[in-house]
Amino acid sequence: MRQPIFTKEQQWLDKWDEFVLNNSYGYYLQLSDWANSYSSYGFDFELCLFLKEEVILGGYCALIAKVGIFKFYILPVGPIASDSEASLIEELIHLVPKRAAALKACYCQISLNNNLSIASLNDFHPGQLFNYIYVPKGLNWIDLKKYSESEALLLNFKSSARRDIRSSNRKGLSVAFLSDKDEIEKAYQLIIANAFERNYASRNWNEIQATILNLIKKNRAKFIVAYKDSEVKGAIFIVKSGNFYTYVFGGTKKETPDLLVGHFLQWEALKLAISENCIGYNISLGGSEGVVAFKRDFNAQEILFENSKYYKIINSNLFAIFLYFEKYMKPHKKRIARLLSVFKSK
Repeated sequence: MRQPIFTKEQQWLDKWDEFVLNNSYGYYLQLSDWANSYSSYGFDFELCLFLKEEVILGGYCALIAKVGIFKFYILPVGPIASDSEASLIEELIHLVPKRAAALKACYCQISLNNNLSIASLNDFHPGQLFNYIYVPKGLNWIDLKKYSESEALLLNFKSSARRDIRSSNRKGLSVAFLSDKDEIEKAYQLIIANAFERNYASRNWNEIQATILNLIKKNRAKFIVAYKDSEVKGAIFIVKSGNFYTYVFGGTKKETPDLLVGHFLQWEALKLAISENCIGYNISLGGSEGVVAFKRDFNAQEILFENSKYYKIINSNLFAIFLYFEKYMKPHKKRIARLLSVFKSK
């Protein structure tokens, strides 16, 4: 019988990230650098891998969330396997609660990004009860498989998007793909400012800088900035996995007249994806009413992960105490990430 390994050894982190990059169901939340970004909250992570002669056949990346006396075993996405080893998915799911119990977690959770019907899920309940680690609801997909050059893709957009993209290219904007730490930090302040103005959460620079810089260094992400007259006008961060880029976060400076920086940056991201022969671009779900309308202009197709979240309570008494504790945290939900770092345990 095949036995998995549980590891954080760098050689396997590197091989796993390459596996995620090329797997059909690879998603950036599975990358080791992204998982490691939660260390600022006192969380840990590990890989579970099935191997054959030093080659990864399948696996998952699990976050181990620790809050005081409570521990949670969370798969933000996955597990995944190579196309020829699809049967491993069931074995991997079966391992999740066993591993969670071995680590003395009171709760485990998985979030699939496919529509598999798996017998091992009979041991789980549908839904999620731990809501402090982001899991995707789906993709906002721009299919690129039939486009070898950008102009043909542009013609597929709504007329308003075509007009605004072309107009943005006449506004005197220039684009840069940043790798310098100080330049990225300066541009990231605009993203933080946007989050503050629109009342949504964002990580501060100290929490996220290592993740951004490592992903860029490994050529798995791009930090794209728009300038005019040497001034930052907007920035977006995109990460590659599964042979497509995902728009993770961004921000623009609001000015009159409108420079259409959002259209300019997303178009640069799409041109990059086409040049790298990506199968698509995930412009991401959600946002304000205006943001959703903006994304709709690109004729993106919403692909929702229906019935994809499952959980199992490992220690019912301890989890009941957590739910009681959480009840009094809910009025402060927007600050929960900061509170988690206060209550973290090593």
